[in-house]
Amino acid sequence: MKRLLYTILFIAIASVQLKGVSAKERVYLTLDKQTYIAGERIWISGFSFKSEDGRVSLSDISSVMYIELIAENRAFFTLKMALKEGRGSASTVIPLNLPTGIYTLVAYTSYMQNEEPLPYYSREIPVFNTITTERLQGVKADTSASEGSADGIRFKSQGPAYANGVQINIPNGGVAKRESITEVELSNLTGKDFSASISVYKTDNLPVALNYSMNDLVKKYSEELHIESNLKYIPEFEGEVIKGKIVPANGTRGGDLSGMNVFLSVPGGDGEIYTSVSNSKGEVSFFTENIFGRRECVLEVIPKDSTEKYTVELDDPFLHPVVKLPEQLTLRRDFTKTLEERSFGVQIMRNYGSDTLFESEVPLHNPLLGGKKRIYNLDDYTRFPVMEEVIIEYVTELRYRKSGKSAQILVRWEDSFNSVAYSRDNTLVLIDGIPVFNHNKILEYDPLKVKSLSIFGDRYYIGNLSYTGIASFKTYTGKYQGLTFDKNVRIVDFDGAQLVSGLSGRGFESGLYPDYRNTIYWEPLSKFTKSETKKILIRTPSIPGNYIVVTEGVSYDGTPVYATGIFTIE
Repeated sequence: MKRLLYTILFIAIASVQLKGVSAKERVYLTLDKQTYIAGERIWISGFSFKSEDGRVSLSDISSVMYIELIAENRAFFTLKMALKEGRGSASTVIPLNLPTGIYTLVAYTSYMQNEEPLPYYSREIPVFNTITTERLQGVKADTSASEGSADGIRFKSQGPAYANGVQINIPNGGVAKRESITEVELSNLTGKDFSASISVYKTDNLPVALNYSMNDLVKKYSEELHIESNLKYIPEFEGEVIKGKIVPANGTRGGDLSGMNVFLSVPGGDGEIYTSVSNSKGEVSFFTENIFGRRECVLEVIPKDSTEKYTVELDDPFLHPVVKLPEQLTLRRDFTKTLEERSFGVQIMRNYGSDTLFESEVPLHNPLLGGKKRIYNLDDYTRFPVMEEVIIEYVTELRYRKSGKSAQILVRWEDSFNSVAYSRDNTLVLIDGIPVFNHNKILEYDPLKVKSLSIFGDRYYIGNLSYTGIASFKTYTGKYQGLTFDKNVRIVDFDGAQLVSGLSGRGFESGLYPDYRNTIYWEPLSKFTKSETKKILIRTPSIPGNYIVVTEGVSYDGTPVYATGIFTIE
């Protein structure tokens, strides 16, 4: 019922395109550090702001942010970041084949397309590749023998640092031992609740790009003039709106493609199923609640004529904006030692699997299947070689009806008058979360591959369709083993929103993994309450040197927060 209500809401919003829209949305990214080596992981924390009548606050409009790393008019990687209350996180490994150069990281939401030109966020990132000589255009080498001062971060003092309402206190005079635990205190002096990212990384002499701070951008957002725009692009309130188009297949004629139901399902879950009805051009839109990670998705078209065959092609959700040329990057001789050290760390940790020691958080999901259910673990019963015998012998909540060559599985359900009967309406049957509309396939399916069967007797709404009861079969592998599809089905690899992940150093305590991390702590979604002092435990790596603690965030009313502190690992 919830999904039906949201669909009605989206349609209602889309019907008011002539009405002016006053709320604007902007985004901002913080990173774990400022310069990267190919092969390192880039950690990203996202902020989405809503600007309305000069007031800036964390946004409740969009639930997904799109991120691209761009150079020379092409994207080298793309990411989707799930947003909740204006905050999100993402991460990926910098490709090993990325040429040395300065790249532009851009971010935007779909809702921001309602303004022209697209007001995307961008920041420049220097990336060095130590295993290839390939470079982007504009990169040059300084062949002089001088060991002059590099254009990098320079620190004049160590110890506590204070700026913009946060105090960072590092005990023991800002000195830590290698391969030990250091406690760092961050005190909220703003008098407000705020959300921030916390990063700890090793400083060096590599150049950093000059980018706008959050304070600069929030100030700019609040001073922008109010401009009304038409709502051409529906906000992604609940999650990504996946768009695509029906395409005729195998000689089927085109023509009017309207009125066909299309299903998108994610195998292995508890009913991650979405539907859409095509328009005259065959265009479809699936209003999801965010699909996380790289998943296999099954797309199926239900044609009006069973003799016709169609498939679905999904649209590219990334806009690939044209960005201005970045500043020129000059390679200097005095970068050599730093690049060798960081390259050595990347290779050692990659070879030993140390680079996989980070924590991921699987978000709560609101699946279709809920309410009362009856579960049959088939190993608890006599195993029959035919599914028809399984249903007849002990699944009392199911029965099937045959008419000619077709079969229909029916679920027993209880209506509002407490009378029990087998419904004659549509029953949704799933195998590993995939809808199977030809119930003959269920009766012919090998029951020895099925681990459990769950029966749901309520009424369920998916888009414009309703079902009285659901029968969900789950196999041992979760990979719909032996299930066959017709030509109206297409299986695609889908990149969903990134899982929330962080880096605490957990896993290195055993001593089984070499610890040559450059970023040694990353917490992308740290919440501070009023007057809170947060203590974080940092496991120090095997590399001595100066390390910087950076916290950057914003209060819920749009006030930026920023602070840094320095300590030394001996």
